[in-house]
Amino acid sequence: MEPNISQRTDDELMLLFSGGSNEAFETLVLRYKNALYQYIKSMVLDDGAAEDLFQEVFITLFQSADKYKPQGKFKPWLFLIARNKVLNYFRSKPKNVTSLDQTDEEGNAYLYDALPDGSPPLLEGLARRETEQQLREAVEKLPERQREILLLRQDMSFKEIAEMLGRPLGTVLADCHRALGKMKQILTAQTGQEETI
Repeated sequence: MEPNISQRTDDELMLLFSGGSNEAFETLVLRYKNALYQYIKSMVLDDGAAEDLFQEVFITLFQSADKYKPQGKFKPWLFLIARNKVLNYFRSKPKNVTSLDQTDEEGNAYLYDALPDGSPPLLEGLARRETEQQLREAVEKLPERQREILLLRQDMSFKEIAEMLGRPLGTVLADCHRALGKMKQILTAQTGQEETI
């Protein structure tokens, strides 16, 4: 019995897609859309730009499917495309432009709007949001290299990150360790107390 399309590996899906299967392409988009969009958004800090770059990544994937070599490295390849799009975005962006997309009408940073049904009590939810906001702010204060490692680590192994960035595994591990140490310093300074990460 042939496996369901959603059970296929990334390499199998890319081969099917390059053979003309739109369903294989849609499966790849669904498989990676959340992680990829969150990575891009966390790097550019702008919803509109993140949506545009996300679409550009999948347009590039669509256009270069026939060049893909199945070696079990689809995810690092996809995130490398996204990383290159983000770097090009920053190269083309004027240096002194601030995005208004990052705040609401009162100037407050967005905090993932409403609590869903079955959510914790309001004060607990607000405390969690405040903590999430502090973490986001701390991540934004990290040097770009360290921030990128932490963001990629949410969806990729250290080995995949090292392959994607073309850096030794030890360097990636050291960068992550430094990023966590810097986060701890930032959070301690924000709250005036010791934080555990």
